[in-house]
Amino acid sequence: MGCKGGIPKDFGLLRGPGGRFAVDGRSGQGLCPSVMGGYSLGIWAWLFLAPPDVDARFVQIAPPPAVQFDGAAPPRRRPDVQRAIVLFHGLRIQPVSAAAAGRAEPAHWESPDLPAVRTLARDADVYAFHYAQTMPLDDIARLPALARAARSLREAGYDEIVLVGFSVGGVIARQFVEDTPDSGVTKVIQVCAPNGGSDWSVLKNGVREVQLPFVRSLAREERAKAARDRADRTIPANVEFVCVVGAVTWSGDGVVTRGDQWPADLRAQGIPAVKLKVPHVAAMYSTKLAEKLAELSAAHQPRWTPEQVADQRSKVLGPWSVIAWRD
Repeated sequence: MGCKGGIPKDFGLLRGPGGRFAVDGRSGQGLCPSVMGGYSLGIWAWLFLAPPDVDARFVQIAPPPAVQFDGAAPPRRRPDVQRAIVLFHGLRIQPVSAAAAGRAEPAHWESPDLPAVRTLARDADVYAFHYAQTMPLDDIARLPALARAARSLREAGYDEIVLVGFSVGGVIARQFVEDTPDSGVTKVIQVCAPNGGSDWSVLKNGVREVQLPFVRSLAREERAKAARDRADRTIPANVEFVCVVGAVTWSGDGVVTRGDQWPADLRAQGIPAVKLKVPHVAAMYSTKLAEKLAELSAAHQPRWTPEQVADQRSKVLGPWSVIAWRD
């Protein structure tokens, strides 16, 4: 393995679908000291203790690359663009094919021709992190491929790295920045994220057995356990964070309750929230949401004061929130 210029020849970058940039899920063994030397001991320990890799790919979606990249190609940053946006998809139910659950595949809404990518690409280069769904989400957040993806964007020269996570993808993005505060990520936007879990147990008869560890990790009891285990982890002060709360009914977006999308632990940290009338299953196809994501990506998102949280709580969670979602 070569290591000229500090970049290993076999760094784990692959040609993705359609010639797009991709980072595979390999372990990253043999990384040169010159590559890792600039990163904290905490990052190295985090990588060392990471779970076994599953299929994971980091793909450049927009703008479409003009040429196919070889194995050592960096992300393709437009010279006048300083913001990279990384999309994280949510649960992909696989009732028929067990093999499909083990493949890292894009969500349909990540197409460059659909509102989310088309709108975000006006002012940013758009990427996506795709991951197989055969292990708990907590392990997905610790995959070495995700850390390498963030590092590659920082090395490409982006001033802003924004993670936009839909549904469980939002929880994965959250845990990643909590575990790696010096990753270079500058902002996280969650969309309809089940931070407090959801009643996914009804899906256990509709998925293949290989996907059950992932699905079960979304249940309320599992998220509550994770919250207890991670009580010492908070959103880093250097990372802006905002929750987009889907609300089409009094309780939530039809899948995740409002209180589970903007839970007490995030409110206590002053994490701002925006309520939007979008249903969970169709949220990422919404032009209204796409415009809101572009706005949130570009604008500064400071922490709220306790007074602001108190003022916005009933507006975001509903006037019944004191009864429905107790702190």
